[in-house]
Amino acid sequence: MLNTKKNENTEKICSSPDCKETGIYPAPKSRENLREYLYFCINCIKHFNKSWNYFAGLNEKELEIEIRKSVTWDRPSWKFGNKNLNHDFEKAFRAFNGQKKSVKEKVVDKKLESCFKELGLDINCNLQEVKSKYKILAKKWHPDVQNEINSKNKDKFINITNAYKIILKSFTKTQKT
Repeated sequence: MLNTKKNENTEKICSSPDCKETGIYPAPKSRENLREYLYFCINCIKHFNKSWNYFAGLNEKELEIEIRKSVTWDRPSWKFGNKNLNHDFEKAFRAFNGQKKSVKEKVVDKKLESCFKELGLDINCNLQEVKSKYKILAKKWHPDVQNEINSKNKDKFINITNAYKIILKSFTKTQKT
């Protein structure tokens, strides 16, 4: 099949009127017919390429339009935010948004619940109770107060401090909203 195309190209005569050589090099017939070709020999195609101008005959506005189209490879484009190309995709996953939020809230609630347990407090206690309980536990488990240097004691103090920070953040979030 490839051989027949080569034979087709070699049998064509150069499209230049003064030339009788074989035309194997394609060139578009015109700006409007870019997929229809004239075939030239090597010398004539060089001359054709030097003289042919795709933009010949265009006024300033038409030239500007061609330049703009070439920026996007002659494909349609939209300004950002004007067209929602993923509308169907978003529509398909909109049902999951509610589930996703509830799972996150449950995870945060469990984490917060474990922090209250670490301090030995009820989840419904107020900020003053949290602060006073933290002070008591911090004094008890601080590494400087402990007689033995034990990694378990140090870890206990770190866990208490981290739990206290998380609980404080939860109180500041509820006050902002």
